[in-house]
Amino acid sequence: MDWSRTKSIFIIVFSILNIFLYSLYLERYTEAENYSKLSEPAVDARLEIDNITYPDNLEADPGEEPYISGTRKTFATEDAPSENIRAAAVEEDYLLNVAFSEPVSIGDNKSKESLEAFIAGNVYEGDEYVLWEVNEEENTAIFYQVIEGKTLYHSDSGKVTLFFNDEGKAVRYEQTIFTDLVPNAQSKDLISPKRAIETLYQNGLLQQNSEVLSVDLGYSVYVAVSDETRMFLPTWRVIVELEDGSTADYFVNAVKDGIIEFKAPEEEGSE
Repeated sequence: MDWSRTKSIFIIVFSILNIFLYSLYLERYTEAENYSKLSEPAVDARLEIDNITYPDNLEADPGEEPYISGTRKTFATEDAPSENIRAAAVEEDYLLNVAFSEPVSIGDNKSKESLEAFIAGNVYEGDEYVLWEVNEEENTAIFYQVIEGKTLYHSDSGKVTLFFNDEGKAVRYEQTIFTDLVPNAQSKDLISPKRAIETLYQNGLLQQNSEVLSVDLGYSVYVAVSDETRMFLPTWRVIVELEDGSTADYFVNAVKDGIIEFKAPEEEGSE
């Protein structure tokens, strides 16, 4: 047997096979690119047909953000401000419950500015919170903690609930907070706000004749690392005005592109 000739034949055959496989790869890659280019206009067309609009100035490339970990603070009654306090108690280590000596006027008809200024001046690390909502029926205002300049959405462990009396004066508050905030060393690429809108639409969550008002980046609790420690995930909050004039909030995983629903307690784990 002529081994030299056989060896040459094997080399030629494997070379042809490699060329074939590479051409097949290029063909599949090109198909995927073409599909990607075609899919965006297709979604845009369907949004237009359903009369769903969104802002023109959405970021095309939002860049990177890290996951962040934080520890639930174990409170002591001494953490409550000393002025105008009738009673302070700690419940289950992490919840600080404070009652004022007498009702305190908020001023300016409970505006966002006046409420946040009140919290900043009367609550432990109060400037680390932003107003989320005021519930006039329950006489409460909800504030969520800010993580690296971004709101921590719907976290019971990074929250202040301020209670009012019927005259609109503050009577007490409950507080939880995360401390020892540490960003992960490696940041993650974020999906675009436009992609977050498309994800909602493709999951049937955007109604006809609705308008996307804004897409804001924040964080949500992703996983319980331990009893005290949580990891936070970059999260898009999409605010939508419905046809009847009401608004709805939707949340999208800004890293892995999936819908986030705040149903189970955060202590139970990840999405």
